[in-house]
Amino acid sequence: MDAKSPKEQASLLEQIHRTMSDSVYIFDVNEENLVWINERGVARYGYTLDEIRKMGPEYYTRTMHPEDLDSLRQSVKKSKDLKDGEVLNVEYRFKDHSGNYHWLNDRITVFSRNDKGEVATLLGVATDVDARKAYEETLKKTIQKLNLSLSAANMGTWEWDLEKNVLLWDSQMYRIHGIPYNPDLAPLEEVWKRSHRTDMEVVNLRVREAAEKHQDFYVTYRITWENKEVHHIRCYGKFMTDDDSRMYGVAWDSTEEVLTEQQIAEAKAKLISATKMAALGEMSGGIAHEINNPLTVIQARAFQLTQMVENNKLEPEKIKQAAESISRTADKIARIIKSLRSFAREGSQDPFEIVPVKKIVEETLEFCRTRFYNHGVEVEVPDVDPELEIECRIIQIEQVLLNLLNNSFDAISQLDEKWIRIQIKETEDAVEFHVIDSGTGIPDEIAEQIMLPFFTTKDVGKGTGLGLSISAGIIKNHKGHLSFNKDATNTTFVFTLPKFQE
Repeated sequence: MDAKSPKEQASLLEQIHRTMSDSVYIFDVNEENLVWINERGVARYGYTLDEIRKMGPEYYTRTMHPEDLDSLRQSVKKSKDLKDGEVLNVEYRFKDHSGNYHWLNDRITVFSRNDKGEVATLLGVATDVDARKAYEETLKKTIQKLNLSLSAANMGTWEWDLEKNVLLWDSQMYRIHGIPYNPDLAPLEEVWKRSHRTDMEVVNLRVREAAEKHQDFYVTYRITWENKEVHHIRCYGKFMTDDDSRMYGVAWDSTEEVLTEQQIAEAKAKLISATKMAALGEMSGGIAHEINNPLTVIQARAFQLTQMVENNKLEPEKIKQAAESISRTADKIARIIKSLRSFAREGSQDPFEIVPVKKIVEETLEFCRTRFYNHGVEVEVPDVDPELEIECRIIQIEQVLLNLLNNSFDAISQLDEKWIRIQIKETEDAVEFHVIDSGTGIPDEIAEQIMLPFFTTKDVGKGTGLGLSISAGIIKNHKGHLSFNKDATNTTFVFTLPKFQE
């Protein structure tokens, strides 16, 4: 470029500066001061060119942030070695006329040289990057907070290149897997060495599905540490961009959480057992009557046979009738005992099976029909289609139905009109069980709480407050729903079950 005076250079720039939103200036390397600045620079930062030039050698110290002075002087020194067309990029803080600092991104290149070919002036284009710097600072703080949160939660982060099958861990990932921190180790190999093989097969399947469908995944697997402790690791991963070959995620040691869940499950099982035993206690009188009546029949038939032998009057037809009566009565007792044994079992681990709805209703009524009769409670039972079936754990569903029947019995025991009605309604893909009694409903303030654990309206010692809560959980595990029908004239509870557990 031909040597031009600063005024000629400024005149050339004035023709283009209005089309630029940045501050443009010419800097004299020898004077270390500006010789020209465009109108946008003056308007944005408040200094006129005369004000800047009057600062003389103090220009840097009066307008630049103290922390940036050394790097700026190094940049000026480097600029003297710039080749034509080469650009030097610098970021620094510039103090405006009001005393406020602004971050500038300055792109500097050679503007003119002296007769010796040395750099004489530099052309600078300074862009205000306050917004970007503020965003970067916010992002930095956010990352710091995130890392602090991850550390406090004992969570590790990972990145997985699926194409190269390269897994990158942070230091926390090594810790939760019980592996000494060593970036040279291959995390995948270390996980396979320590993991339960069946778990990792499931993990691989889930990851492949996630990669194929470009979706998130969540898995749990077990790791055995060197001290033989088994730790449960939970891992969440997702694709952060459109790049299908790279996954990001977090993992954490959930051993304590898993152990707590197991303890809760065990406690819940004990509560269910206690609730069922309490129900059996309440029904004991009726059950005894259910068994005593058949025993009386057997005793009478046995006495009849004894008399026939003693009187030497062995009539084949009467002997046959007595034997058949004894056999039928014994079968009835056997059914009652079988139902009792089934009811006493927990049943949550039983496999789902196809069961006639009629069987569920009849077996449940074996427990309570006589008790209800003895207390003047009329039970209305529908004529259930023998072909109607549902897929369920029969013991658990019988427990729910019996709990609702017992609740109805307790609620109406002091009423003048005492009846309980069971209704079965079939829809296209579900079956509804309605338990209705002669009560006139439940107040709204109580209805809102009846499904909560330990809530009961019964007298002290007559209820645990767990029946409906446990029943609702059982129905939910069957993909169904248990509810109180507020719109019914009489007190009505309904639970709906799908015909098939698909």
